[in-house]
Amino acid sequence: MENGSYVSRPRILVELMGKEGSITIPALIDTGCDITVIPKGIAEGIGLDMNGKKDKLYAYRESTDVIESKARISFLGKEHRQSVVLDNIPTLIALSDSDEQEITLGVEGIFDAFDIAFKKFQNEIIFKESKGLVKFSKS
Repeated sequence: MENGSYVSRPRILVELMGKEGSITIPALIDTGCDITVIPKGIAEGIGLDMNGKKDKLYAYRESTDVIESKARISFLGKEHRQSVVLDNIPTLIALSDSDEQEITLGVEGIFDAFDIAFKKFQNEIIFKESKGLVKFSKS
């Protein structure tokens, strides 16, 4: 921030899987984002389907061209080597040529599978699914 204070952003380590491979990368959890957004370079690199419907994603003061797709995402837990895989997560592939390579995890498909609690002062994010409790440390 401009005043020199530090803002911790809620990120967790995920593995994105496609037809051509996978990548393990920190992803931002954004409760204000309706759908998961993946940059074009990453989507192409792992072989996500790029033949979906083209659309526009509107954010605060900007818009980005996107392609609708689906992703397979493994949420990598820190305790007891837990991980949870979700298939067919609705995803938008951002076609922007900017250097921004951040993956944003949106509500649809992810918040449907988990109850998510943010514990800011403990620097933890807790995912609760039907099978039990999965705890993640923020990346």
